[in-house]
Amino acid sequence: MIRTHVAEIAVEEAAEHAEGPLWDTRRRSLLWVDQYRGLVREARLVDGRLQQATTTDVGGAVGAVVPRAAGGWIVAAGTGIEILDEDGTRHPIVDDVSPDDGVRRRWNDGKVDPLGRFWIGTMAYDKTPGAGSLYLLDHGRITTALDGVTISNGLAWNRAGDVLWYIDTPTGQVARFLVHGDVIERENQIVTINPAHGNPDGMTIDAEGCLWVALWGGSAVHRYSPDGELLERIEVAARQVSSCCFGGDDLGTLFITTSAEDYGPADRVNDPHAGKIFAVRPGVIGFPADEYTS
Repeated sequence: MIRTHVAEIAVEEAAEHAEGPLWDTRRRSLLWVDQYRGLVREARLVDGRLQQATTTDVGGAVGAVVPRAAGGWIVAAGTGIEILDEDGTRHPIVDDVSPDDGVRRRWNDGKVDPLGRFWIGTMAYDKTPGAGSLYLLDHGRITTALDGVTISNGLAWNRAGDVLWYIDTPTGQVARFLVHGDVIERENQIVTINPAHGNPDGMTIDAEGCLWVALWGGSAVHRYSPDGELLERIEVAARQVSSCCFGGDDLGTLFITTSAEDYGPADRVNDPHAGKIFAVRPGVIGFPADEYTS
């Protein structure tokens, strides 16, 4: 029988399109991006509750923020990748990597693997099929890991960093890859999402090796075993669920981002909590966010 939990609102102030949640253990805070507004937002844990702390404008649509071992964070924003210091100062690392083919692209989802490398995907603004890629940033050098994706989304690894779980949303699947250095090899093993449950978006992994998948259009996060069995469901009072991460002092809280992307006035009335941050304690823990080694 599938276990069901109900998430509660953790941050009331709504984003337009909240994505890429990150628990920063150094600051005891949750960071996430408000993608199209170009904002990196932070809420700190105070007396057991999240309180809005900082908002940093990075000057262009932002796909992801990840911790940097040397301090601060790495952000994929605008057309490049930058270091973001805690005081808001930005230092470019990589300029635009998009092909010069007339397709307008943006960064989407990204994370650091257990080896300290930053993986970040792209997609076309108009969702042109196959126009996106998955890139790997390692000690300032960027390479292409995978081409021909449409909406590059969730990423998760085993602790050795040699198995990657990856979501290209329109496939409706979580694909499993073997990682050989900067080359990935797709295996046949996949998790297939029932279309009636929504579209797979962001993702995290727990300490038991199970995958937590945010379901865009599905008002939920699902927990799957590595072989694809649906184990648990988190109900979220917002339709467009974009991503999730484990956090809190014991890494036992699942934080969930949601979105009001493309909403008109009627949509906002019908989905009043869209864009807010939710949280639930599902009874398992995750791992600390891996840090980029520059």
